[in-house]
Amino acid sequence: MNTTTADVSIAEVAERLIRLEDVRAIEQLKYRYAGFCDNGYDPEGIAGLFVDDGRWVVDGEGGSMTGHEEIKAHFRALSDKITWALHYMIAPRVELADDGQSATGYFYLLCLCTIENSQDATKKDPVILTINYTDQFVKRDGTWYFQELRGRTHQVSNWDQGWVKQPFRD
Repeated sequence: MNTTTADVSIAEVAERLIRLEDVRAIEQLKYRYAGFCDNGYDPEGIAGLFVDDGRWVVDGEGGSMTGHEEIKAHFRALSDKITWALHYMIAPRVELADDGQSATGYFYLLCLCTIENSQDATKKDPVILTINYTDQFVKRDGTWYFQELRGRTHQVSNWDQGWVKQPFRD
């Protein structure tokens, strides 16, 4: 093997390694997001995962927020409504841009949670919800952040009703 072939192989392996590390870092970013949600919807922690003008957009029980202050305000209010949650982020698929500075990530969410009853705020309901995420990520100074977290809600159902009888809570 000549030196040129060896150098090319090492460069290719290095590039592949960087791409694998980037994919893993993006997955870990999404899992950190889930952890902050499961820790009382920690507004500072969640907002810190986004670029300054990042967007959080989730239909259903979510909303649309832009920037750290709007995101923090949303999650402060959400922690009063959802008193417990366990976010399972599953089936990650990350597509890196050719330049390695942006990416799109696809995740499924299966979430078990305790949500305020819509008719009586003093009561809580056990709820199961599912969401498909299509997120946009950017790499800034070697660190990955959310540019946009976008979720499409499939169902939000009381545990005792299930998604067949009650695809979406009242």
